[in-house]
Amino acid sequence: MTKSVNLRIYPDRARKVAERLVEALEGEGIFGRKDLPDDLIIDVIDRRNIEKSLLVVTLTTALDYMRNAEELWKSSAKTLSDGEVSWVFNPGSVVERGESELKEALLKHKLAKKKEKDTRIWRKISETLHRKYGGKVSNLFKEYGYDVRAMFEDITKNRKEEFPSLSGTKLFPHWIRSLKDKFNLPFKRLDELPIPVDVHVARATLTTGCVRGKYSSKGISEALRKRVIEVWKEALKDTSIAPIEMFRPLWLLSKHGCHYRKNGERPKIKECPVADFCVEGKVVVSSARVEIDT
Repeated sequence: MTKSVNLRIYPDRARKVAERLVEALEGEGIFGRKDLPDDLIIDVIDRRNIEKSLLVVTLTTALDYMRNAEELWKSSAKTLSDGEVSWVFNPGSVVERGESELKEALLKHKLAKKKEKDTRIWRKISETLHRKYGGKVSNLFKEYGYDVRAMFEDITKNRKEEFPSLSGTKLFPHWIRSLKDKFNLPFKRLDELPIPVDVHVARATLTTGCVRGKYSSKGISEALRKRVIEVWKEALKDTSIAPIEMFRPLWLLSKHGCHYRKNGERPKIKECPVADFCVEGKVVVSSARVEIDT
């Protein structure tokens, strides 16, 4: 018997939350913060070399699952700065060298956490880019005319073997969001990509009452993910804000604010830009457990 899902979405509320958070982000930041973990790489990449920079962000993002994002991007920056192993960001070099050599290079600065799986992901994406796109991420985008919605539909449905991890419905929009924030690429239909739903985005959506109800699950279930995606899609219709653009403010709100909510206590509420939207009740969200009663 299918478990009923008692979760309701409130798009009008979410639109107001979005407007307030975007305004705060454009001002002094959310809890004084503006940067995401992947912004760490900006100080290391040479943005004059757009192709190399796209490769760094693309390959690193492919490993951004089930792990600490800050540690991942610090490891990526160290690897890129290390002349002995920076070749891992060159698809041609990855193809030329053996898998064991790649694994050793990815492990040097702990860029690979799950050494076998992460190495396979890195190698397969590198092989696809090298053999089909001349080692250039830009050629992949050109194949789709930079239409990221069409690309999303094709890669997530038909090209999972060629783009492991990046072909996930969460990681693909997260990847595009990261590239959009760093580079001036002519992406089309950005507003049609779903918001990437991780622990932070889910938590912030729930604590602000944009999705409410009584519900529990082991981690972020598909049912919860769908409602988070739906509420931001509905809320941002006919606005200048794309759902993927809400990833940054919601992540910051959760990481530096809602994260501290515990046993009814909300120690960061006085500093919160959306304090008047903060709901009463129980909101527990982690990678292992979700419990909501709002």
